[in-house]
Formats: sequence, structure tokens, C-alpha cells
Amino acid sequence: MVAMRTPLSWPAVLVLGLALGAPRVEAGTPHVYDLIGGSEREYTVAPGDTVWSITGRFTMNRDLFSTLNGTLESDRLRPGMRVKVSDRHVVPRRGTDGIVIDLADRTLYWFERAHLKARFPVGIGRIDWATPPGRYRIVGRREDPIWRVPASIQAEMRARGEPVVSVVGPGPDNPLGKHWIQLSNPGYGLHGTNAPASVGKYASHGCLRLLPEHAERLFHEARDGTAVEVVYEPVKIARDRLGSVFLEVHHDVYQGKPVEFDTVLARLQAAGVGDRVDWSRVAEVVARTWGTPEDVTLRAETPGPAEPTAWEGKSPSE
Repeated sequence: MVAMRTPLSWPAVLVLGLALGAPRVEAGTPHVYDLIGGSEREYTVAPGDTVWSITGRFTMNRDLFSTLNGTLESDRLRPGMRVKVSDRHVVPRRGTDGIVIDLADRTLYWFERAHLKARFPVGIGRIDWATPPGRYRIVGRREDPIWRVPASIQAEMRARGEPVVSVVGPGPDNPLGKHWIQLSNPGYGLHGTNAPASVGKYASHGCLRLLPEHAERLFHEARDGTAVEVVYEPVKIARDRLGSVFLEVHHDVYQGKPVEFDTVLARLQAAGVGDRVDWSRVAEVVARTWGTPEDVTLRAETPGPAEPTAWEGKSPSE
């Protein structure tokens, strides 16, 4: 095991998150990606599942879940029940190797030799503790980390009437879980969690939460020096080898507002695909904001719902 190069503490990332403010949609020429990952499928409800935890695990928003399942509430879920889920997203491939984390779809994408090795849902900074975008590298790791509670979080505990603690040792009460993966920004890392239902949500104080099994896999397989790029793309564009254009639109959660049609129009034009899309379809995708890739290609006849194609990637569990 490689020793951490910096003390395990959180204040650095929390201060950075506040200093940078809420992440904004990237400027400049938009990326046009070439891969869609995930699928629509059925999921068997497990004991303890809620609609909130299921949509987090599959990084889907509630509107899409309701579209697939009707107005199903958590109190109607029963173990063994089957519900429809979707974890389809445009994959933000930016290189041949390394990790890209998109804050907009709360997903970690892990690339190796130009192939998508794995995708994991990620719990990210809540609105008032935004996770800062940037380029980092893995520089170390620690098993059974100790959490030194920042004064700001102690103040939250006090305000909620909870017992105030300054240090949490290894074990089931530690919010860092069993595995900590240190990034090149001191105090900033990927880690497991003792609250798996929060994964895939805007729920942390800036760091990046993974399901315990995913944190363990990264801990053992992601080498020191691995590049980690954190991006925020509420609007993503993809084009397949046949020229079809796919658009994925999320709510701009960190800015607290919907993405506007004019913004999407400008991004499609800047990406060089404005003449290839059906603007009525684009308007529908923006209005729905389902956070899933939808075919907006200009065709002689409007197609039905897009079927998964051979160019699409694997689901997070594969």
C-alpha cells in the first residue's frame, strides 16, 4: 500500500470549493463525444431501497424514473418488485487513459487503452459545498482512514443538535468508508462511504463518494499517477459513426436554474452539428431535461425512441 503524501484532512477541499464558487458550464468549443454507455433495463428492488437511493445508484433523475415507472413512491416499493431504470449517458471520453468524473451526471468514467474499463456512480458536493472541477492525479491511498472533522462540519452537527465529534476512527461510523484514494489537491480524494444511498447524489462536503465495492476496486487497481479530470457538463453532445447526433441535457443544479434552449442551440452550432439536428426535437429534450442521451438527428421522418446500438458502452456493473 502506498502511503499518503499529505495528512488526511478535509478543510483544503472545502475551502477550495467555496473559493471557486459553483461550477459553470464549460466555455469554448464543445466536445462532440463518440460513445454512449449504459442501458434501459429492469432492476429488482432490494431491502432498504427507496426511489431516492435507486435513482442515485443509476444516476438518473426523478423525472425520468417517473416517466418509466409512473408516480411510484418509496412507500410502495417492496423487495422483489421490478422497476425500470436507465443509466444511459454520453461518455465524456477526453483521452486514452485515466478517469473522468462528470459532476452533472454524477458518474465516474475509467478509461484504459482507449476503452471504457468501468463506470461508477459518484456522490458529489452538495449545492452549498460544490465539488471543484479540475485536473488532478492519484498520488496515494489509505485503508481504514481516520476522519478529522472540520470545524465547519462540527458547527453543522451542533446546529442539528447532534453529538459533536472532532475525530472519527476506522469503522462503520466513518463517512470515508474503508478506502481513501488521495488526489493531487491536498485533502481532496475519492473514498467509500457508510451512507451508500447517498452515492449518485449531490450529498457530500466536496469529496467524491463511491459505493464501497467500487472504492475498493479503484483502491487496488488504479495506479498512482492516474489522471483524474473532474468536469461539469449539463449539456453533452455525441455523434455515432453513421452521423446520428445525440443530446443529453441535465438541470444546471449548481447554478440553480434550467439549461436554456438558446444555450443548447449555441453549443450545437459551435460543435458544428447545428445543420444535422431537428430543432423541434432539441426543444423537446431541453424541456424534458431527462438527463439521458436522446436522438435529435434531422431526418426525413421523425423516428421513434432510439434503440441501443453497437457503439454504446457497458453498464456500470460490467
